[in-house]
Amino acid sequence: MKNISQEMQSCIDSCYSAVTASRVCLDQHMREPDMKQCHKLCLDTIAIATACAGMCAAKSDYVGQVSSVCAQVCRDCADECAKFDSEVCRECARTCRECADKCEAMAA
Repeated sequence: MKNISQEMQSCIDSCYSAVTASRVCLDQHMREPDMKQCHKLCLDTIAIATACAGMCAAKSDYVGQVSSVCAQVCRDCADECAKFDSEVCRECARTCRECADKCEAMAA
């Protein structure tokens, strides 16, 4: 079995970091009604970043397409989280932007 490239491993690591940050953000702000879009995007990020990391690790033929979608979802999540005055949201936004950058590189 071939080793995973450094670029691929970096994408996987960033995806799992985005999953963790999104879970923390979601847990911290779950009951806040003005953050419904934030909640939704954190859930979407958790789903797509988990899938993207798994497909990267498996060297799926669909890594490019999934990475592209993951990048978009992570950017949307980052933009939404950045609207709130919360350290947890700021960290989620930063982590999701980093994931989006790594996923865009994989999609190219």
